[in-house]
Amino acid sequence: MKLNRKLLVVAMATALPWMSAYAQSPSDLQKEIELLKGQLKILSEKIDAMSSKPEAVNPQEFNRLVQKMDIAEDDSIKAGFKGLKIKSAMEASFLQSSSNGVATFAAGDGNGATAMVEFTKEAEGGDGVNWTLRLTPGGANLVHEATVSLPMAEGTRVYGGLIPDFQGYEATFTHQNPLVTHNALFDFAGPATYTGIGMTHGLAKDVALKWMVGNIDAGNDDAALTATGAATGSKRTVGLAYRFDWTLSEYATLGLSGAHASSYRKFNVMAVDGGYIRGDWLFNGHLNAGNLVNGAYNGADAKWWGVSALAGFKITPRLQLLARADYLNNRESGGGTYVGNYLNNPLDASFASPLAGTGLGPELDSLGLVVDQNVGANLTRISLGTNYLVNPSTQWKTEIRVDQSTGSNFTDQNGAATSSKATIGTSVLVSF
Repeated sequence: MKLNRKLLVVAMATALPWMSAYAQSPSDLQKEIELLKGQLKILSEKIDAMSSKPEAVNPQEFNRLVQKMDIAEDDSIKAGFKGLKIKSAMEASFLQSSSNGVATFAAGDGNGATAMVEFTKEAEGGDGVNWTLRLTPGGANLVHEATVSLPMAEGTRVYGGLIPDFQGYEATFTHQNPLVTHNALFDFAGPATYTGIGMTHGLAKDVALKWMVGNIDAGNDDAALTATGAATGSKRTVGLAYRFDWTLSEYATLGLSGAHASSYRKFNVMAVDGGYIRGDWLFNGHLNAGNLVNGAYNGADAKWWGVSALAGFKITPRLQLLARADYLNNRESGGGTYVGNYLNNPLDASFASPLAGTGLGPELDSLGLVVDQNVGANLTRISLGTNYLVNPSTQWKTEIRVDQSTGSNFTDQNGAATSSKATIGTSVLVSF
């Protein structure tokens, strides 16, 4: 019930003269007035409190609402949506290279995909079993990740399936990277996928380990087998991949990773990477070294090492300036890296160089001819760019990249051999 505040005030004011008739002095009258003011204030506060109380809920309406929520939850469980999360990213990019002068609309993630959709699901009942399925429509491979993991003990999980490589500071998809293109180590110096079984461990508060045993880059096996004329898929490379992660502080991280195989393709790849983010500044670094048995141009072992560094500064909360420098040393035995190698095809003129147009491979002269079959070309990349956050789910990127080779291992628009190549690009990314 609501009270009329004005009526109460008038009544109190009317009573004042009657009360004053019994006062013995002006001071007594003043005391009575102050007392009544205090009582009036208390009554006003009670009225405000009563007025702010919500109206009583209709029990029938409440029960109807609860019933609707129960039905909606049941439908979600039956449809398999409970515990399901969906993430997606789509990219529209434009790239133009001085090597051919052709402007192309292509994905900058290196996988050829312009979209990514990721589904993750937690098992019902709270038993800790998780599933992940990541698809890349239009990419070189439709399935980028397909894994299941389950807990074994506190801080330890077992997982298996197809997972992407975990070396370096760059991820596969460009919505996770500040620039349009990848660095040279991501492109040439390490594996891409693993298929097998492994574990993750929380070794300490700030230290974590994950590893996997299984097939490493089955697609590379198929390519090598096809090139030698053997039946595709008759052999598979089996190896070990692992990664340690340290959280050094709230600003800095450090990682050590590696991949090793001695079945069919025999190789070793080791990498150290780290990051530092504080305020408007961003720094990332990546060191890589590796070898591949019989993977060099002259038939010997391919060997390489490289470094990549990225720096970023936000001149506004939305606009970030970026610079990246990469160097890949591929001098030994006529060149050859993990991704571009001459496994089982040394000095075979009928077999197109897997590193043609990359700035790597055997060092070429101004006519595009091999200078020395024992000397490979080294590659340097310099990238400058911007990243503008249009809104929380949209990025607009720009990049200018210059690739420089120690040999004339690029071509210009007329097909003539040259030692450098320039690329400009821009992309718009939407993710949720």
